[in-house]
Amino acid sequence: MQFKNIIAFVSLAVMASAAPAENLVERTTPGQAVQNQCSQGQTAKCCNSLQKAVANLIPIQIGLNCVSLDLLSVLPIGDQCTQSQALACCSSGQQTGLVNIGNVCVPVSL
Repeated sequence: MQFKNIIAFVSLAVMASAAPAENLVERTTPGQAVQNQCSQGQTAKCCNSLQKAVANLIPIQIGLNCVSLDLLSVLPIGDQCTQSQALACCSSGQQTGLVNIGNVCVPVSL
């Protein structure tokens, strides 16, 4: 008799675990939403300014004094970047004081 109860319990547990989870929704943080707009090899950053420059006769924008966004934070982008900072997708460059060497950026709009 006890064996039947165990079998019934196990089969009920298996059926419950196999049921589809209808309420599971994939959520992205504000930082991830911006990062999803960036090309491969670029990172979402807050830059104090974006300066136009020319490299090999190609106009580019260089990010100055950039800080990477916290992709896991649930804070709105306005709480991660100040209003005076530019939100951009930047290739990874070296941080050297106020100038980022090789930090080519593309502005992002929300």
